[in-house]
Amino acid sequence: MLGRVLEIYEENRYLSLKRGFIVIQHGSEELGKVPLDDIGVLLLSAQSVSFSKNILNALAERGCVTILCGKKYIPQSMVLPVYSHYVFAKILKTQIAASAPFKKRVWQQIVIQKIKHQATNLKLCGKAQKAGLIEKIAKMVKSGDPDNREAYAARMYWKALFGKDFIRDRNLPGINTFLNYGYAVMRASMARAVCASGLLPALGLHHDNYLNQFCLADDLFEIYRPMVDCTVFQLGINDSSELTPEYKTKLTETLWIKVHTIEGDSPAFQSMQYLTASYVHALEEGKPVIAVPSWTGDAYDISGAEQV
Repeated sequence: MLGRVLEIYEENRYLSLKRGFIVIQHGSEELGKVPLDDIGVLLLSAQSVSFSKNILNALAERGCVTILCGKKYIPQSMVLPVYSHYVFAKILKTQIAASAPFKKRVWQQIVIQKIKHQATNLKLCGKAQKAGLIEKIAKMVKSGDPDNREAYAARMYWKALFGKDFIRDRNLPGINTFLNYGYAVMRASMARAVCASGLLPALGLHHDNYLNQFCLADDLFEIYRPMVDCTVFQLGINDSSELTPEYKTKLTETLWIKVHTIEGDSPAFQSMQYLTASYVHALEEGKPVIAVPSWTGDAYDISGAEQV
């Protein structure tokens, strides 16, 4: 069963546990309750939410991730079930032992697929001519992407998608705020998949920042960014748009975009588990080949996100 995204975006909410449910209250009024077993991600975008430690522990025991957002919906921290996997120590040793050439080859596959997905998005958004140029760049990516074709493709991609004056900067308002929010939801889901597979999220492939505890999640998450971009474009967002609860719901639904995986067509949310599992297998076999999901622009298959 796919876990749902439970977002708390209204201020002054209180969360408690009761008989296997998370209960949401405002003062003495009960607003709703959600079964713990149904939750995949608890997203706290409100700044004044009260809850107890036992809620975090109960979610972690079920392999769930809790993400806390700061201003502009940028994630400030995540609570992850890092030590819940029964072969954590074994997988950790393979992560540590992974060679630089191994990680560069895997990163090459991620960058190629990310660029291909950018091209897919441009086609869906009526930018077919630019999509062809982006696809050509994907064929030029070498092991480790030493020529930084990822950045080269990104410069063309953003101008083609949102106009020549658009600048991707997470600190800017409007379109960037919507992208921040969508990425935060997607990144949280990837972090959950990474930990569910017994991987340590701090040990990345390409991202390497001692201040970032989610380097691996950020590496693997790159493949899914264009899906968020697509949703933002299709919503007709501009720099004067405000991120309303209705828009948040639409962005959360990106998790249910269908992609092609080794297990058949799956929602993006579920495909992340297949991707991380394939990375574990690559580490164990010592062969730098992962099963990256392929997005061809299929329609949404939405189970929805619950917001309170």
